Amino acid sequence: MDNRLILACAIAGLAACTTQTRVAALRDTEIQLEEARTHASVECSTHADCDRLWSLTKTYVAQRSVTPIRRADETAIETAEPHVFGAVYVWATRTTDDSGASTISIKGMCRGMYRADGDAGWLYESCAEQIRAAEMNFRSFVGAS
Repeated sequence: MDNRLILACAIAGLAACTTQTRVAALRDTEIQLEEARTHASVECSTHADCDRLWSLTKTYVAQRSVTPIRRADETAIETAEPHVFGAVYVWATRTTDDSGASTISIKGMCRGMYRADGDAGWLYESCAEQIRAAEMNFRSFVGAS
């Protein structure tokens, strides 16, 4: 057998393994991000407690975002999208039901994490790591269990 043919088969085999490994790693990271999203919210039942948690959330968003808060009211805290790629910015929402109970959630985002077609971008792993840390640490920062 020609050495070039053996080399071509070996390269094709390695490429297939590399692709399978990348797909598995992407899947594992997406599962970790989904887990982090479940930790990125808190519930409160009294107006005073919800206001306290919302104030702490605003501090958390300001500390975790590379860009400043551009809008903050009773239902949303928004930061500007960064001009640089790979930088995490965080937003928060507060939804309140008729009884006065609220759910406060944060969401980390990162420019360059995804390509225009929705596939993982070149900064996916770095962005995912930063977002996961921001979302996983939210409850402990605001003192929720």
